[in-house]
Amino acid sequence: MDKQEIISILKEYNPQWQKKKAASGLINRPVYLERIKELLDRREIIVLAGIRRSGKSSLLKLLTDQLVDSGVPAENILNVNLEDYRLGAEKDVFLLEDLYGVFNETLNPQGRHYVFLDEIQEVNSFEKWLRTQYEMRPEIKFIVTGSSSTITSMELASLLTGRQIRIDIFPFSFIEFLTFRDARLFTDYSKKKISDLVIMNTSKKMEKYLKEYLFHGGFPEVIINTGKQTNVLLLQQYLDDILLKDISVRYNVRKIRALQSLTHFLISNISNEVNLKRTASLLGINRSTLLDLISYLKEVYLLFLVSNFSFSIKERLNTTKPKKVYCVDNGFFTAVKQTQTEDMGKRVENLVFQHLKFYWQAEVFYWKSKVEIDFVLENGFPINVTYNDDLRERELVGLFYYLSQFNQKRGMLISLNKFDRIEQDDHKVLILPLWMFLLKTRQEVEELFQN
Repeated sequence: MDKQEIISILKEYNPQWQKKKAASGLINRPVYLERIKELLDRREIIVLAGIRRSGKSSLLKLLTDQLVDSGVPAENILNVNLEDYRLGAEKDVFLLEDLYGVFNETLNPQGRHYVFLDEIQEVNSFEKWLRTQYEMRPEIKFIVTGSSSTITSMELASLLTGRQIRIDIFPFSFIEFLTFRDARLFTDYSKKKISDLVIMNTSKKMEKYLKEYLFHGGFPEVIINTGKQTNVLLLQQYLDDILLKDISVRYNVRKIRALQSLTHFLISNISNEVNLKRTASLLGINRSTLLDLISYLKEVYLLFLVSNFSFSIKERLNTTKPKKVYCVDNGFFTAVKQTQTEDMGKRVENLVFQHLKFYWQAEVFYWKSKVEIDFVLENGFPINVTYNDDLRERELVGLFYYLSQFNQKRGMLISLNKFDRIEQDDHKVLILPLWMFLLKTRQEVEELFQN
């Protein structure tokens, strides 16, 4: 490629050079932007990892606008998507040299400048180039994105040990979804203290949005497009792309049908315990292959396996006990299941898992003995989930039994709309509506136990 071709392509990815907004029309993601901004003064390369189509590229554009608004010269920022076919079919480190060289020569950035490389896995041996640049050019702050299987690869980990900080990016939370769908409603609810929200009835609008999110999830394109059937088709395509491009090609998986069958089986069984031996037998594959395929599904952030809780770390690592399975986004359950039944219990429990894992950033377990606790956090805090307001006795009985067994003082039950506090023998259970749990921070929720 000659210099003028490169300049032409780079101008398209960097509208800030022409004093235009890079993120025009995109939904803001303040939580992730704040995490990234906290790391901008550090030397390490920021790695944005996460499932395909979760909004990593958009974050780079949003960050570009924030940097320019904060006073960073527009010419000190380079953004390029390496999936662009115009950059060639076989991309190598010499392409990265050319892109940065043309940027440096044409824009002449002074002092600290920012290089955003989107879909970095498209370039062969990119890890070595990044390490060299990191060592030679301390004035550059690199932020890279890519498929999670590549970003977490052993090569990257070994070459950039101590030189990278990873931020996991997930589909839109319910807060982000609601902010886009109905900013005024979100503002009305988010500005009120929980004590004020308790006396409010859940609006029909909130119920409508929550149900939509429970069924279709939080992928950006799904949120923007309100057509139910076309969204199902889009999510099915996402799933195919993840299996065929991010897993099959990367890991040279030849048993594509086995991979697809396993994926659909696990997504259909979200919130259930999965017996690996029985699953392998049911699908007609050996246990070793099954374990490999599951590790790939976890690597690309599609599925998560949750272990049985114990205060003993050794017991937590016990691989013989069944694990529960959860999915990164409820939309995949809709795309795979496609039955007349709503399966609200599974949808609600999967959503609670996502919120605990992605936004509380908690390590999540379950517990099962004489009773079952849906979720237990690393510190032993128990959470049960019910999908309606007709509270079944087993959820409360189970929580109080667990609290008594482990001498814990408090637990939580997430319902659809109900709010209450129940105390028994110096133990307290907070009953919290699902929408309130999703809209308030972990700190705000925890403060309720102090009142």
